[in-house]
Amino acid sequence: METAAQYLGLSVIGIELGTEWSHSLLFDMSYKKLEQYFTVGCINGPIFSLIKDQGFFNAMLSMKNNPSLFSGIVTKLLRDTERKAKLAHDNGFRAIAITDDIAGNKGLFFSFSYFVDVVWPVYKKIAEIIKENGLFTFFHSDGDMRKVIEFLIEAGYDCIHPVDAQAGLNLYELKKEFDEKVSFMGHIDMIAWSEEHIIKEISLAEDQFKKGGLILGSTCGISMETLNNKLGVLYPQWVRREPYK
Repeated sequence: METAAQYLGLSVIGIELGTEWSHSLLFDMSYKKLEQYFTVGCINGPIFSLIKDQGFFNAMLSMKNNPSLFSGIVTKLLRDTERKAKLAHDNGFRAIAITDDIAGNKGLFFSFSYFVDVVWPVYKKIAEIIKENGLFTFFHSDGDMRKVIEFLIEAGYDCIHPVDAQAGLNLYELKKEFDEKVSFMGHIDMIAWSEEHIIKEISLAEDQFKKGGLILGSTCGISMETLNNKLGVLYPQWVRREPYK
């Protein structure tokens, strides 16, 4: 991880905390060597966990028909977050991100009232636990989540990722609406955008966020295609190589 960060010239690193090996590394304080970076620990949220456990269709049905499934996942998640947030702080992490895809291109996967009554209180409690351990709170969801950003801010989240342009989110409109209430992370679509568009957006974003409020990066994971075709545009230290064979 450290080698990759140096190779790309990164200042922010995300660490998945949901695996056995990452939990072991936390206990061994092995992440202390990354203290020079702004390290963000990633924990899967309750909706993600419910979908992983039940499948998408059954998970959506269970929200109404079997609420005990969700409450059981929440109980385990809160306990897990308390343990991992403390360890993350001790390892020199700066933030915890709750990764919970709650929306698609047309909005939330469930009703807005369900979010307010059932999901939002969970997010608020998670944010409280994270902040009690001296860490910043990040929230990740793909899709059009504009309707709940204000609620996430109220719950205590400091940064929203990834600003999904394919779902209609516009970084500059969000900046005008929320101004200094919250920061954003991501914005650059390495898959859908051309190199020319990426260059234009990097320049525009850097100009619009001169006073801060944006961690500029990719909205998506890095594939072999982006490694060889576009990665060097966003991360100039990347040395382009011949396509993998």
